[in-house]
Amino acid sequence: CFVGCQPKESKKEETKIEYTNTQVSKQMSDSYEDALKECFDATYSLGGGEVFYAYMYPNAAIDAMKASGEYETVIATFNQGQENRFSQNDDKFTFEKITNATEITDKQIEGIKGYFKEMCEEFVEGVTEEQFTVGKGYEVTFSYLNNGEQSGSETVIILKLNDEGWKVITA
Repeated sequence: CFVGCQPKESKKEETKIEYTNTQVSKQMSDSYEDALKECFDATYSLGGGEVFYAYMYPNAAIDAMKASGEYETVIATFNQGQENRFSQNDDKFTFEKITNATEITDKQIEGIKGYFKEMCEEFVEGVTEEQFTVGKGYEVTFSYLNNGEQSGSETVIILKLNDEGWKVITA
């Protein structure tokens, strides 16, 4: 689950961070657009570490991190980094729209399998590219806003991996 925050002011006019729990809900949907937006929102939200990692890593790597006790530390480090970043500025990034999407090629699929193999090697012994089945996938460019104003764009690959739902590969 990822955690979002809503600032709540104390009597001293200081901002206190308050978290509310939610779960990954779009990763298994048919809509890559909804999944991409959920991943983006987790990346730019307080406490979004678990959602972020669910989209970035294959389940085998996450399961191995959990078994070794590393997972909680990785999530806590991500969440603390976000907390530090947000305490230093008032920037609010929001997903705007998808500006281009093309289906991934066979060549990209082979590269994707190698990418996920490399991501898992640190955590899973004997992992092979053949363990990864890539389903639908798209190379997607989207734009985003900072404090309601055009801020930039990013290109990512979003794909269905095995039976795990959508995964996102960033540059």
